[in-house]
Amino acid sequence: MQVRQGAVVGVVVAGALALASCAGATPETSNSGDAMTPGAMVSQSPDVMTGSGGPTVVAEQLNFTATDVATGASVDGASLAGKDTILWFWASWCPICQSEAPAVVAAAAQLPDGVTLIGIPGRSDVASSQGFIDGYGVGGFEHWYDDDGSIWSTFGVPTQPAFALINDDGTVQTVPGALGTSDILAAAQKLLDS
Repeated sequence: MQVRQGAVVGVVVAGALALASCAGATPETSNSGDAMTPGAMVSQSPDVMTGSGGPTVVAEQLNFTATDVATGASVDGASLAGKDTILWFWASWCPICQSEAPAVVAAAAQLPDGVTLIGIPGRSDVASSQGFIDGYGVGGFEHWYDDDGSIWSTFGVPTQPAFALINDDGTVQTVPGALGTSDILAAAQKLLDS
């Protein structure tokens, strides 16, 4: 009987941890940008790879492949090298991601030229991810499905939502938690300015 109670306690603890991972932050449609302070970011160093046209800075995290949710085509993370890009990590079942979606859509519509936004759904299946894209109106930009969690892991994303800011110089900053429209736009401008 004691082994059985231990197993039940283990299941309850695991369930509580899973729910807590999605409940750590609340999205805001406009906020002061505190999420962009250096203390809230995880900085990643770039790797330099030499190509035929001279040195090209490629962040180590960009060495991945994923599946474009809309087309089913394979996409290569290295295609983002030299481009200012914001990755949005989300899960279809996550209530914070669901409530954050309108802010992300609003930001995507206002992104400055030269900055790309790509969703990185995971922790569910492609059909559920497509349902989220359709249901929450986030189909105005690409979504690359992370089928095994390796992309999330490479960017240091333990829970959703989160963002990764990929600078064209090869540096990457991972921002945990939800961001409002103004924060996403401020991050985009920071990428362009640096």
